[in-house]
Amino acid sequence: MKNYKRIAAALMAASIVASLTACGSSEGGTEATTTEEITTTEKTEWTGDNIAVETEAGELNTDVDISGKTLKWMGIYDINPTNDAPERSTELALFEDTYGASIEYIPTTTDKRFDDLATAIVGGTSPDIFIYEWRTFPYDISKGQYQPIDSLIDWEDPMWADVKGEADKFIWNGEHYIAPLGYATSDTQILMYNTRIVEEEGFDDPYELYTQGEWNWDVFTDMMKTFVEVDPSSRYGIGGWWANAFVYTAGETMVTYDGTKFTNNMSSGKIERAQGVLEDIFKNNLIKRGWIGPEAAFTTNDLLFYGMGTWAYNAASESMPDDTIQIVPFPKDSESDEYYVSNKINAYMWVKGSENADCVKAWLECNRLVNFDEKYTEVTKQKFLENNKGWTSEMYDVSMDFYDSEKFTQAYDYGYGLSTYMGDEVMSILYEGIANEISENWIQTRDTYSGIVDEEIAVYN
Repeated sequence: MKNYKRIAAALMAASIVASLTACGSSEGGTEATTTEEITTTEKTEWTGDNIAVETEAGELNTDVDISGKTLKWMGIYDINPTNDAPERSTELALFEDTYGASIEYIPTTTDKRFDDLATAIVGGTSPDIFIYEWRTFPYDISKGQYQPIDSLIDWEDPMWADVKGEADKFIWNGEHYIAPLGYATSDTQILMYNTRIVEEEGFDDPYELYTQGEWNWDVFTDMMKTFVEVDPSSRYGIGGWWANAFVYTAGETMVTYDGTKFTNNMSSGKIERAQGVLEDIFKNNLIKRGWIGPEAAFTTNDLLFYGMGTWAYNAASESMPDDTIQIVPFPKDSESDEYYVSNKINAYMWVKGSENADCVKAWLECNRLVNFDEKYTEVTKQKFLENNKGWTSEMYDVSMDFYDSEKFTQAYDYGYGLSTYMGDEVMSILYEGIANEISENWIQTRDTYSGIVDEEIAVYN
């Protein structure tokens, strides 16, 4: 599973670079640039905006003077514009145009990023910000890699009050280290399907079932079984990366946290029921094995559902230009009224050793504003659609629904952050072991790994 996750991470990183999350600009004005002009410029750094961002007085806290200063960012992609992503992101346009500051990119790689960060901190050359990752909380925070952010954030400001409840889930020793910024267009795991195939098979449309509150485990599995029964040797119900997202729909996670203590929740009856559905999917040979790139997910018409992060939708959609590839949430527990989803936290960490507090504060505010103010969320949407032609406005809105607390309850598993061993190995087996033929059933898996999880938790409690 480690290699599988690395492949997914690498592809996700490549997608992020080519889409909104990695868009950026250097200093040099906001003259509009057409898409045609961008595609013919292979070796030139662009500084323009396809869709300009117009700021207004009072929208940001401008009592800090960071004009001419530089925010140092270490990551696997450049926030500034590149040949792959020439469009400035909305947040970068605000940061540059409002504050007159810029971002210095310190490159690293997927395999070396944590080592490079630790080396920089020890060597006194800390970057200012680093992206939030699964192992950030509690592992990296407990190791002193980051600084608390309460001195930078006014939690009573409506802009931040809106996400304080989420931030409170990651308090460490009474302090906040993580300020959730809002949605991340690349990371939510979704189900996709070709509406033509669903119609030809005579199925009810899954997305319409979802809007009616009827999209549940039973309907989902029955639909896949019916599809595969027609030709078991060449048809499949589901493929891609999906098993962990399915288990999250149970509404409970393997490891929980109450602000001071971590708890092993593997004995949850809800988790056991979700794992039982996975066993049924496995035993009925509904799974298409191996890595399936999004560009190949639907081209052979043998797959009913494809699960992957939203980063994969653009390629999946562009591969079938004459069809509609629909996004639908993972189904809910048939005994529940709630839909659960696990969105990766979208946040930047303030790195230990950074003395650039004003720049970090301004950057966080720019990022939060574009997720809070309707004017900027619309600009961000238009930028994204301009640079990701496989998406439609309707599909974008569906993907944003996953961040609507009135429609979905967030399921977050702290087990991924207990250690690299937990994040890279154990959690994959707990959530995906049955689907990936690593374990035979949930009871066996739970009995084998529950003690290991207890030992990992004991390090912190």
